[in-house]
Amino acid sequence: MKQLPSWFHKIWKKKEHLLRTLVQISVFIGAIFLPVGMFHMICPMGGIATLTRFFSQGLYIPKTSNANFIILAAVLLVTIIAGPVFCGWLCPLGSVQDWIRSLSIKLKIKRVKIPKRVDLALSLARFIVLFFVVFVTTKSLSLMFMRIDPYYALTHFWTGEVFPLSILILALTLLFSLFIDRPWCRWFCPLGAILSVLGKISFFKIKKPSSVCISCCLCNKACPVGLMPEKGVKELRCIRCGLCSSACPPKYRTNKSNYLVGLLSALFLVAVFFTVSYYTGKKFEVKEKSEISMNSTIHETSNILGISEEEILQKLGLPETFQTDTRLIDIEDEYEDITWAYIKKRLINDTLSE
Repeated sequence: MKQLPSWFHKIWKKKEHLLRTLVQISVFIGAIFLPVGMFHMICPMGGIATLTRFFSQGLYIPKTSNANFIILAAVLLVTIIAGPVFCGWLCPLGSVQDWIRSLSIKLKIKRVKIPKRVDLALSLARFIVLFFVVFVTTKSLSLMFMRIDPYYALTHFWTGEVFPLSILILALTLLFSLFIDRPWCRWFCPLGAILSVLGKISFFKIKKPSSVCISCCLCNKACPVGLMPEKGVKELRCIRCGLCSSACPPKYRTNKSNYLVGLLSALFLVAVFFTVSYYTGKKFEVKEKSEISMNSTIHETSNILGISEEEILQKLGLPETFQTDTRLIDIEDEYEDITWAYIKKRLINDTLSE
């Protein structure tokens, strides 16, 4: 059967890739510019990490809030509808691995072929990491995963808030991405472990090629996680990126749901935007042209409010020896009851009413 001209296929492929690329770039830039405290509050993994304590004690892990639950619920809902599109369209770390993959292809770096049995065995490590995150978080009552999380390191490595081990894991992930497709996503991501299981029951699935498939194998080459869509996708690791569909010559494709996935991704971004705006994005005006935020230190807050550092410590119930260069969001690390919501009430609302 005669195939369509290669130039036509390239133009169509670029058109379909454009939507996903725009979404990926938008999310990546947004994650980069989020303040550290705000990032913790909207991270889906934060929602998973704080679940155990919330159900057992009615409290959150420090630096998390109900905003984490809203974002996590949005991720899970989108996954049940369309599969793990968060992994394929929204995750900044996944996007960077994709971009490095594209760079390595242009540089003609040979990809390392992982035996299927080894690949499947390694993919189980995601569930081990997930168990580790939940177990350690439950025991420590803190976000211990951020010590090794390359996702967090990628978006905040210049802030001084990132642990050296997480930077090392990020560096290794990016290095191996030159030779292996999405190594972190395929083998170690705990959020991906959960979303992959939900993806099996999602309404939208990658379909098997139709009877007119010409076995060009372009879909196999396009898959960023090493699957073979030509034979049908049954494995948990499919991230619903849609690259296999867009790689298929237009005349023969059977799956035209990329735009649906793009729409769901856009809806998720809207949910993130409103969550950030409502819970953490607001800065609370205290005086004319003066603002206080979760990233303000106690010393900065003292200058803005026009009250002494000692008075702030007294209002919050902190000892006189407490370090005043501590950011407000970080106080909860040492005093779990002194949350950002409590600080706002004691320092901002009460001060304004005096």
